[in-house]
Amino acid sequence: MADIPEGSVTILTNGICREQRKPSLRMASGVPNYKIILCGEYGVGKSSIFRRFLNNTFVQDNSKKSTIGLDQCTRPFRVGDADVKLTLWDTGGMERMSFIGSSYYRGAHAALLCYNSSNKETFTILSQYILDIVMNAEGAKIFLCGNVADGGDGKEKVEEADLDSFMSECGDVLSGVYTVSCKDNWGLDEMFQDMAKVLHMDAMSRMTIRRDLIRPGETPELDDEAHGKKKGCC
Repeated sequence: MADIPEGSVTILTNGICREQRKPSLRMASGVPNYKIILCGEYGVGKSSIFRRFLNNTFVQDNSKKSTIGLDQCTRPFRVGDADVKLTLWDTGGMERMSFIGSSYYRGAHAALLCYNSSNKETFTILSQYILDIVMNAEGAKIFLCGNVADGGDGKEKVEEADLDSFMSECGDVLSGVYTVSCKDNWGLDEMFQDMAKVLHMDAMSRMTIRRDLIRPGETPELDDEAHGKKKGCC
């Protein structure tokens, strides 16, 4: 594991490191836009979740493989009196080639960590994905999604006790836990609406805190992009 500077993370009891820095909030036409990345093993239903988000469709034929390459879709949501947007990013199967670039994680406000509830193997590896998210998507909130999917024949299923134990180990790393079915189309709208609420309320809370910390006569610090400076590539 790579060395992590002291003071930049919180070390949890289960060994998961949690970055404290928060991603910047992107605004388009005054509407907050929150980037959400789909994470998890190949075949857990990430692309099915993306299709439901995109145009509310479901592809039953598993032989129809997704095009290799990143894909994204933006949808509007309403949180209280505020209009917000969620932009969902899908890997498009790139995880099969172990080729998930830093651009996928960069600027993410949240990660939707998915597993197949009918296949425990996709669940037991989640800790590694959480570590990847923490290391590559600074400050992103992590939401857990169990997809009730086909393809688990002969596989050990994820039991409620397994989920309870995992949630206990993660502590406050998880900002939400959901169960959905892309095939039967339930739980998805409620999940995305709740994620929009959690992300927007957190962003508004942090903006209020920052305003309260600015003393009279002081000017809030701007990041390099706000100053028009370009950051170096690495």
